[in-house]
Amino acid sequence: MIRTLIISASLALLAMNASAVEAENPLAACMITNTTPTQKSGMKQMIISALQEDKPSATDAFLKLSFEAMSIATMECGMSFADVQSPTFKRALEAYGQSLGEAVMKDALLFMDIPVD
Repeated sequence: MIRTLIISASLALLAMNASAVEAENPLAACMITNTTPTQKSGMKQMIISALQEDKPSATDAFLKLSFEAMSIATMECGMSFADVQSPTFKRALEAYGQSLGEAVMKDALLFMDIPVD
């Protein structure tokens, strides 16, 4: 019963795939392409801290992940520091976060031998 509920909820989350957003957002696509295990680990830590209701740790993980995303955008994807406040970066950051969260969720389901595709 619980496994079925988890599978249903997880598949619903994965169905809202960010790939369409990525196709419309080249900056987000570049950021996703340049993601390292460090960013994935940061997303995992943020999710775990939030689920444990540890707001200081979740906030700390969020700030680190945001800084790393900004670094990817500026160092790897051609965005300038002046563009950090732009709506383009905001949309890219949202798509990046969604994609990274989906990847972490997919990895967790695969770890539990739950098919996701």
